[in-house]
Amino acid sequence: MSYRVLALKYRPQTFQDVIGQPHVTQTLSNAILSRRVAHAILFSGPRGTGKTSIARILAKAMNCKEGPIPVPCNVCRSCTAITSGNAADVFEIDGASNNSVDQIRELRENVTYMPVSSPHKIYIIDEVHMLSTAAFNALLKTLEEPPDHVLFIFATTEPHKIPITILSRCQRHNLGRIGLTEIANHLEWLASQEGFTISKESCSLIASEADGSMRDSLSLLDRVISSSTDTHIPHDHLLNNLGIIDKKILFDMASSVFKGDGSSILHNISRVRDLGFDLKKVYSGLVELFRNLLVVKLCTDTNNLSDISAHDREQLTAMVVPGSPVYLSQMLTLLLKEESLIRFSSHTRTALETILLQLIQIRPGTDMDTILTRLDLLARNIDPSQISGPDLRPSLNKQTAPSDSHGTACCNERSISYADGGNHEDTMAKPQRENQPAPDMSPPLSTWNTDEQINPTTYDPGMPSSQKKTTVPAQAPPSSGEKTWEGFLGMLSSTSPSLGAILSKADCSDIQNHQICVTLCGHNKFELNRLQSKTKEIEGLCRNYFGEAHRLVVNEPIEPQSNPAFEASEGTSPAKLKQEAMNHPLVTEAVNIFSGQIIDIQLK
Repeated sequence: MSYRVLALKYRPQTFQDVIGQPHVTQTLSNAILSRRVAHAILFSGPRGTGKTSIARILAKAMNCKEGPIPVPCNVCRSCTAITSGNAADVFEIDGASNNSVDQIRELRENVTYMPVSSPHKIYIIDEVHMLSTAAFNALLKTLEEPPDHVLFIFATTEPHKIPITILSRCQRHNLGRIGLTEIANHLEWLASQEGFTISKESCSLIASEADGSMRDSLSLLDRVISSSTDTHIPHDHLLNNLGIIDKKILFDMASSVFKGDGSSILHNISRVRDLGFDLKKVYSGLVELFRNLLVVKLCTDTNNLSDISAHDREQLTAMVVPGSPVYLSQMLTLLLKEESLIRFSSHTRTALETILLQLIQIRPGTDMDTILTRLDLLARNIDPSQISGPDLRPSLNKQTAPSDSHGTACCNERSISYADGGNHEDTMAKPQRENQPAPDMSPPLSTWNTDEQINPTTYDPGMPSSQKKTTVPAQAPPSSGEKTWEGFLGMLSSTSPSLGAILSKADCSDIQNHQICVTLCGHNKFELNRLQSKTKEIEGLCRNYFGEAHRLVVNEPIEPQSNPAFEASEGTSPAKLKQEAMNHPLVTEAVNIFSGQIIDIQLK
């Protein structure tokens, strides 16, 4: 007897043997028990998922000597004949080669005859979507009202090509792709039945190459077993025999991207090319890897979201990824955007190198909540009088420069200390002429007191020098026995400057019955969301300050009424609004502190 491939040798013979389609097999079993089997059934789904196998099992269950029964005996004459494919009352028709209207007319004439030795005459039409339009029309009436002893079973991979008039006359069952874990476990069991041992990693790799098709995975396993001379099949032998790229190389390339190692990326691409792998398949594997990595980082349960083996899931979880999931999303977006470049480029290697080097340029960012938290922590260590606004006013060193006969300071080089903490060398390009004194735009250095802080809002060059030594007045604290809203704002500004800045612009309309009503001035959704997210924290601070619990109610900001004439005069164009947002002091301070970069500004 000739050798039978694994796909035929281990074909399911009962509904319990079918892998990965419990929703279909359970429905058919219940229908047989309750005697509610439809006269026309359609099985649709990808290749190799069990459509024809389920159709044959259903035919055996209906024509079994003990039946109709959900579990056929597989020993009676009808069951053995259907298994061997020579049953007189079960007709398997290939829709691709029997698609003419004359053949369907012949079938329609034969359905009127009674079965030879079985309770039902069953017609199994595979790839039924290949029938012509005339053949479908000839089958309509018979399909709708067939004789009681006739059962039609259709199978197709493209149900959208079947006319809606045929679909409405059939009971449809959709078969899905079989899970990777289920295929891998079945392959490991089949290998043990054949006397071979294979690792779980190899079985998972074969299952991923099969793309949810059990028949394709069995064909690949049959090929690997046939090429092996030993009972143990090593993983390297499987990779070389099937020509599958090792996922370890893909993981190394992804790690090099995260580390920003361009040299390692180029070496890995050269290594893959020397091994003879298709670089387009390598790119496809990278896209799948980044997608699975994003799913693993976002979700704890990935069984319903991605077909990932247990071995790959462990490696993805252990991989160190800088930044937030948004960083991975940006990389995945770039890979999908440049996919056409890989597909149509005549220099695939150069295109792949260019795209992966572009991934290095994407820097992991920080979400807004983390930035605001860091700003709060930073502001707690700064004097509150210095965070009212950006203070870039220079203060000269205490070592004063010599003055000339006119009383003005003359120096070629001086060191200026700015409020941002940096020292900048200010070198005069050309010395002033002796006969042309420079205009006195600032007070003499001898009258400056660097230990005091000059208020830039009240400074006037025309004022006397004695009055120019003004300092920023400190805000008078409230009386010790009185607990006011203004006092609470002062305390909040010292503990959480960002929240204090937002509440200082709000209108506290009412404080009574242990309830504080706050209304924001202006239509600012960001500040509203910020307050709503920090409500519990503010209520806790109110309890500590006022000595009793208060409930904070944040009302919607009042949107100012628009005046078309005013807007036209002011010229509030989108470009101007974006420029104002970019020049906002908080945005500028955040960019300077974190050495960040403004990527985009979205107007609400």
